[in-house]
Amino acid sequence: MKARTVVLLGKGKRLFEFAFALSRLMGAYCIVPDTLEGEPFLVGKRIATCLAPRVFAYPFLFIGQDHALTGGVVAGLMRRTSVLPYLLVLDAHLDLFASREVSFPIHRGNFLVYLLRREGFPEDRLFVCSSFGEWLEIRRQLLALPPGFLYLSWDVDFGFPEVAHFPSGVTSEHLEEIFADLALLSGRQGFRFLGGDLVELDHRKVVDPLSMASRVSSCLRPIFEEAKA
Repeated sequence: MKARTVVLLGKGKRLFEFAFALSRLMGAYCIVPDTLEGEPFLVGKRIATCLAPRVFAYPFLFIGQDHALTGGVVAGLMRRTSVLPYLLVLDAHLDLFASREVSFPIHRGNFLVYLLRREGFPEDRLFVCSSFGEWLEIRRQLLALPPGFLYLSWDVDFGFPEVAHFPSGVTSEHLEEIFADLALLSGRQGFRFLGGDLVELDHRKVVDPLSMASRVSSCLRPIFEEAKA
């Protein structure tokens, strides 16, 4: 039986404890790469390439300290599928993406620039939600998509600002609704949840890794459960 996987792409004792607690709650293996040295985008890409599909099952979950690593992961996973994934980004600091008319937008992490320019990721497969007020329209667009793969990039400032590097005013109040909708999407025949990441955690603020893992798993579990079907 293929193993579901949580991959730690960050550093720090509390992040380590959080990743292992989350993997237990999600019924997954936890992988900690030997080294994260090098350009973050290329490191993430290399790690994704090493996850053999004959051994590990979708969805993968990556825990990282910045979007650059996980941007590389998306690029690596893109090479493993027959079609390009749809990419959904939950990030309270990406409000500059509100206009989908902007070509090759740039933000502080640059991971989207890498994907769009260096990897040729099409903008019409990119969906960015920076506030819950935008979700209903994004939900409508996602449910209208033809079957395919979905990848979720979740900045912890969206829902859990108390442990984020760059706190925001977005709370966890509406996350259950968002993830229930994502479970509905991933449960549709022919639509698969490829993987996701949780990034921008400040390990110094993760005071209780076990409690944090429990809260995050309650959000992610519906997606993982639907992905098993």
